[in-house]
Amino acid sequence: MRKYFLGASVLSYMCLLSSCQIDELGKEKLGTHSTHLVLNLGNAEYTVLELLEDLDQESLDVDDSDQSMSILFRDSTIYDDTESLIAISSVSNVEEFAPAEDVPSTPIDYKINIEETFVFSFPANNGEEIDSLFYSSGTLDFFMESSFKGDIDYTWVIEGTRIVETNEDLTQTQELVFAGGAVTDTYSRPLNGLKSKFYKNALDENEFAVHVTGTISFEEGTEILPSHKMTFNLAFNDPTFSKIYGYFGNDPIELQSQSIGISAFEEFSGDGLKFEDPKILLITNNSFGMDFELSFDEIKAVSSDNSVVIFSENTSPGIDGFVSSPSEEGEVKSDTVELNKQNSNINELLNSTPIKIDFDISGVPNPISSTRDNNFLLSESQIEVISVIEIPLQFQMDGFAVDFDFEMNLSDIKQAEKIIFNIVATNEIPFTGSIDLEFVDKGGDVLYTMTDAAIIESPELDASGKTATPEVSTSEINLDAEAIDALLNANTIFAIANLTTFESSKDRYVKLYADYKLNIELSIEGELTIDLDE
Repeated sequence: MRKYFLGASVLSYMCLLSSCQIDELGKEKLGTHSTHLVLNLGNAEYTVLELLEDLDQESLDVDDSDQSMSILFRDSTIYDDTESLIAISSVSNVEEFAPAEDVPSTPIDYKINIEETFVFSFPANNGEEIDSLFYSSGTLDFFMESSFKGDIDYTWVIEGTRIVETNEDLTQTQELVFAGGAVTDTYSRPLNGLKSKFYKNALDENEFAVHVTGTISFEEGTEILPSHKMTFNLAFNDPTFSKIYGYFGNDPIELQSQSIGISAFEEFSGDGLKFEDPKILLITNNSFGMDFELSFDEIKAVSSDNSVVIFSENTSPGIDGFVSSPSEEGEVKSDTVELNKQNSNINELLNSTPIKIDFDISGVPNPISSTRDNNFLLSESQIEVISVIEIPLQFQMDGFAVDFDFEMNLSDIKQAEKIIFNIVATNEIPFTGSIDLEFVDKGGDVLYTMTDAAIIESPELDASGKTATPEVSTSEINLDAEAIDALLNANTIFAIANLTTFESSKDRYVKLYADYKLNIELSIEGELTIDLDE
């Protein structure tokens, strides 16, 4: 961090502070003048937000009630792949009606009654149980072919497959005339607007019944062979669903695979940054009609040097990763799973000053802890997983440095017998530290360095952990001849504040508040000789 201050004319300050009158010095030649000069070089005031400006300001959260601060990194993913939970594809069933009659020639007009119930299957791709579903697309195709040499008057009913609008089973009646060849019947309609209800057999497979009733009429003298039959083919082609009910098993799904960048921490990687109570919150908004259990396949912190810290769960108390589900369609159920220092090594991850956190998290449907015995999915069902890295600014830090600089114009000074730097630090932040000074010329070269030129003292903390009153630290630095020479040839002064949190050596954590300030004032005084002709 760097603060800039406007340059100061030594002559103008000297005239003001020594009460000289230009008119009294002569109008033709002013010559030189010796004086005791006090020159205020400026001041810098830092708020806590400015001290942390290397962090993305959008990640800093301030509690308006008490000005306490947290760092928040947030990202979210949406899981809406319903087909990985339950998927259906085209289903086709074929059955036959074959009474196996053998009549070489009917002596009179003759009829065969049809009264059959066929059991058809409707499997899901991975064997999940389906109670019922509402279709959104696809076609229902029915085809019948008869090799009997007679007219057919029949009705078929698909039990449980209903028109949504009327809630009546899908039914079709046809009168088909034998014209010397095979008798056929074709029916096709969109699945949209239909729903199907299934029942389970002993193996929990999804089944439904098709009832066929009617008659086959033969004229006198017609041959009926044992090989004659009616073949029924019922297909649900390319079905998709708008909602589906059943029980969809326990196959894990990948809920989240992402990285959250926190590259601003790279700025503090050498500063001994250590947080007291960081945590990761996984907030789930679930509109699937099924409970889940989060499974942490891999969470890792990656630092700028590519070193990795892997997340691990403590055996006790462990993490409650349960994600509950809504009981009604269209509702959303929200839960928060917290990863903290009690149930995991999350402190180790976030205190490694990573530049990103990688998440690979699965969800196990219908976990043992779930009390649900049925599920539902809508085509728009989803789980939103919001990952929040929450770091309250209660921490330790050792060696954090901020600097400010200012330009000045000391070209009027020809010589100086004595120069004293005065530094006053008024500090509300629970930091201690020191200030280094660097005198730099116009070319950017450092002419002189003063290490630990001044101190910054921390205020005491009250019982609540807040600073009671600001701490004022005053330092006077007598410049030696080398330092004075460097100063007179310098264009810029850098002041570097090296800060450490209060009592960090005692493993104490301090809490930052947004309204804390650090003010640093610089001034010089001394016996100077000024060339007033320049």
